[in-house]
Parts: sequence; structure tokens; C-alpha cells
Amino acid sequence: MKILLGGLLVLSLALNIFLWNRLSNQSNQLKSAQAGASEIDELRRQNQELQINRTSAADSASADARDLARLRNEVSQLRKQAAEAATLRAQAAEAARLRAQLATATQDLARAESALADAAKLSPEQMQQLKGEAQSVRCVSNLKQIGLAARLWANDHNDVFPPDFISMKDELGSPRILFCPADAAAIPVAEWSQLNPSAISYRFLNPNGNESDPTKLLTMCPIHGHVCLSDGSVQRR
Repeated sequence: MKILLGGLLVLSLALNIFLWNRLSNQSNQLKSAQAGASEIDELRRQNQELQINRTSAADSASADARDLARLRNEVSQLRKQAAEAATLRAQAAEAARLRAQLATATQDLARAESALADAAKLSPEQMQQLKGEAQSVRCVSNLKQIGLAARLWANDHNDVFPPDFISMKDELGSPRILFCPADAAAIPVAEWSQLNPSAISYRFLNPNGNESDPTKLLTMCPIHGHVCLSDGSVQRR
């Protein structure tokens, strides 16, 4: 009987040890499963944070793109406004120039009207005198241009004056310069091909000469008596 009880006791002890070990293993497995679940929860949390961060980054990038597009649009508008402002400034400058021209033209018109009013008060003798003075002034201007043309021609021909008026046609430009406005018999022509040398009003007095004697006469007007010297100066008579 004692032997039987002893065997049962041993068997009960062994069974308890087996159950204890099994419970311990299950407890460890449960702890491991719980740790795994916690790790999974942490991974899920990290994944959610990553998704939120990605969404935030995408939203931020989208916002940056919108801001960039807005800034580009503003720059485009500013450039357009700057171009319009430059155009307006140019138009304002042109308007100011036109106003100045109009003011000058108005002043010129007023002076012309005043001159006409004064001329209307003049006698025929006074009118003729004014006409003669104007023709004399134009004659002096012609002689100055002839003297300048002769010196330009000489500058290209070893400092020697041309033999005649026609030789320096390139320097004179127009044959009309060779006609005194007081020469009633002269018929000024516009083309050199139409010019008759014998019809020229002025006299060329120093052909093939030079400026060695600046006071030597270069050309003269037989009508007014004005002369152009070899140095290009003009003296009224």
C-alpha cells in the first residue's frame, strides 16, 4: 500500500512538473506573441506617421508649386506693367516734343503774321528795299557755300582750287547756288546736266589757285559786288 501511495505521489509530482513546464512555455509564447503584436502596432503607427508625412510633404510641395506659379504670374504682370509704363513714358515724351513743336510753330506763325502786318504798312519803295536786302543776304550765303566747296575740293587735290565752278559740283550739291537771287536774267536749274556755264551769275577769279594769299579774290557777285576771298571769308560791298 505504501509502495502504491509512493508511486502515485511521484506520478503526481511528475505530472505537476509537466504541466508547470507546459504552462511556462505557453506563458513565454504568449509574451512573445504580445511582444510581436506590440511590434506590429509600432510598425503600423510608424507606417501611419510615414503616410501622414508623405501626405504633408505632397501638400507642401503642392503649396510650393502654387506659390511658385503665383509668383511667376506676378512677375509676368509686373513685366507687362513695366513695358506699358515705358510705352506711356515714350508717348508722353513724344507728346511733349509735339507740344514744343506746336508752341514753336505758333510763335513762328505769330512772327510771320506780325511781319505781314508790318509789310502791309510799308510803301512800295520800302518793300523793294526789303526784297533787295533779302536777296543780298542770300547772295552772301551762296558765296560762303562756294568758298567752302572750293576749299573742300582743294583739300582733295593737293591744296589747289578747281579750274571752274562745275568741277566742284560734288562739293556744291545743287547748281542753284551758282545763281544770285537778284539776277533777273538768270534761270536757276536743279540739275547739273541742265546748267549752261555762261548763265552762272558769279565769277570765278582764282582758278587752279591756292590759299597762299588768303586775301586774293576767289569769286564775286557782279550784281551786288560781294566777294569771297581765298580763305573762304565773304565781304559785303
